[in-house]
Amino acid sequence: MIQGSHHLSPICDSIPGLPCNRCPVMAGGLFSIDKSYFFELGTYDPGLDVWGGENMELSFKVWMCGGEIEIIPCSRVGHIFRNDNPYSFPKDRMKTVERNLVRVAEVWLDEYKELFYGHGDHLIDQGLDVGNLTQQRELRKKLKCKSFKWYLENVFPDLRAPIVRASGVLINVALGKCISIENTTVILEDCDGSKELQQFNYTWLRLIKCGEWCIAPNPDKGAVRLHPCDNRNKGLKWLHKSTLVFHPELVNHIVFENNQQLLCLEGNFSQKILKVAACDPVKPYQKWKFEKYYEA
Repeated sequence: MIQGSHHLSPICDSIPGLPCNRCPVMAGGLFSIDKSYFFELGTYDPGLDVWGGENMELSFKVWMCGGEIEIIPCSRVGHIFRNDNPYSFPKDRMKTVERNLVRVAEVWLDEYKELFYGHGDHLIDQGLDVGNLTQQRELRKKLKCKSFKWYLENVFPDLRAPIVRASGVLINVALGKCISIENTTVILEDCDGSKELQQFNYTWLRLIKCGEWCIAPNPDKGAVRLHPCDNRNKGLKWLHKSTLVFHPELVNHIVFENNQQLLCLEGNFSQKILKVAACDPVKPYQKWKFEKYYEA
């Protein structure tokens, strides 16, 4: 059952010993909701195609905009499946569902959409046409909906959803020195956790970020530079702690992703510089660690 804050009824209170279970996400076709409240929420997003993602969209909308989803004790629901679909998908089934999920993510997930894309980065590479999102974003403002961070903290606190893969100072294991930004240059220097220009995030889309700037290699010159961050730019993507399957010997390295030859980030403290060089699993100056790592 889905209820708005001003539509709450004492249904659960009338069943002693059987409290309702709050449910973060419901199944799209199996729910009851007051008709006026459903329309107050804007119904399902009319920009979604056929089906797929509508249960996520409505669930986020209900919780973040003041309502609740509850499983009522002793309730029974039947669901009859047809042998054949009486409808067709505008593209193919998978592409339609993926398009819908991207649309939901862009409207409701806020900064957590990077985590979504990190588990399916082909979705951002394809540049899917999800349609106009203005109406849905305006609806969210009109309903004064809370943030997705609030949803995670208050509705689904058991779900681990870190915004980034790793964060903090980025330390060269052999040298014990940290990457830092000096003017517009990337350098190595003594570690100082209080220094903002030594604070980096390793994102789910495999960028190494400090603010709006990302570490980028210049493979032709073997140098490292700063570049404005762009999630779609494959020239900014690095592999770290994710080479276990195909190159386990490089798991502690930072490997440039978009190059035929394996190139790794390497430190040289005597010159305070960073460079990219052919990966060497035993070369200590190519081993790195972030201050903190997160799992989702």
